[in-house]
Amino acid sequence: MIISRVFVRAYKSIFELAFPLDAKITSLVGANESGKTNILKALHSFSPGSPFDSTLTCQYSDYYYQGKCPEVALEFSQISKENRRNLLRFNEAFKDSETILVKKEGPSLDDYHVFVGESEIALREKDMFLASLPKLLYFDVIQLLKNRATLSDLMDGGDYYRTERNLLRIGGINNPEIIFEDSTRGRRASEEAGRLITQQIRRAWSQEPTIEIKLNVNGNILYIDISDGTTVFDTPESRSLGFRWYLSFYINFIAQTVDARANEFIFLVDEAGIHLHPAGQKDLIKVMEDLSIKNQIIYTTHSPFMINRENPQRVRLVVKDKDGTTV
Repeated sequence: MIISRVFVRAYKSIFELAFPLDAKITSLVGANESGKTNILKALHSFSPGSPFDSTLTCQYSDYYYQGKCPEVALEFSQISKENRRNLLRFNEAFKDSETILVKKEGPSLDDYHVFVGESEIALREKDMFLASLPKLLYFDVIQLLKNRATLSDLMDGGDYYRTERNLLRIGGINNPEIIFEDSTRGRRASEEAGRLITQQIRRAWSQEPTIEIKLNVNGNILYIDISDGTTVFDTPESRSLGFRWYLSFYINFIAQTVDARANEFIFLVDEAGIHLHPAGQKDLIKVMEDLSIKNQIIYTTHSPFMINRENPQRVRLVVKDKDGTTV
């Protein structure tokens, strides 16, 4: 299941807009302050539990003077057989539907309305229905990879060390305690994780095919080292901001998709590749193409190098004029 069309009314700089999304990748292209980020935030606000109240209402809309919340509606299509079997738990009306429209007009579950064709339908277990839809993940700030992390840092579940935990995940380590063992098993697990991570990164970073990641454990501290054909092993924080951003972006996205079903996630990426050299931005486009095989991606940019010229139908031009943000 994917999002095929977006409808937003009275959200921040958006008075009203409706536009289609590409089944794989949609590029929202426009100048600074045109409202690209507001479109992503409007999409993310659709998620249950996300902030959604009258403080987000467009100040030059009637909704603002009426004290109403914005409205965000998403049309879902490409409903698979598995999706349909799951949807039938909530209402038999989903049996022959090709598209579903879900509209949010307030912060509570009662403020979600579901339409099949022109008709609104009632749902059993509305919270479970919403949980069954693709999950919208918003990336504006990527936690950059750090030089080191302790075992407690990796185990406590905090967001600050999310990138380091995800680095281990793509190296096949779901339980960090293994690599901290003072044993042959621990050392082999660390070496094998470094090999797998290196393999993944080389595939995605064409600018330096000799890049290598090594994990070194000393006591209860994990040290992360990086080398390439011109340097000995060095720390992530000594590398360029562009490379660190790219590496951290790739680690977090790959970790999200390792065990995911097709179209389980929809990624919303604000100012993708902003710290990257044009060559790095072209690498990033290739990575997004790989990720879009399983997950829909919507990203904002004002860089011409972040536009895939082989797929111009994916581009949406975002402008802002006296009528607010339009696409």
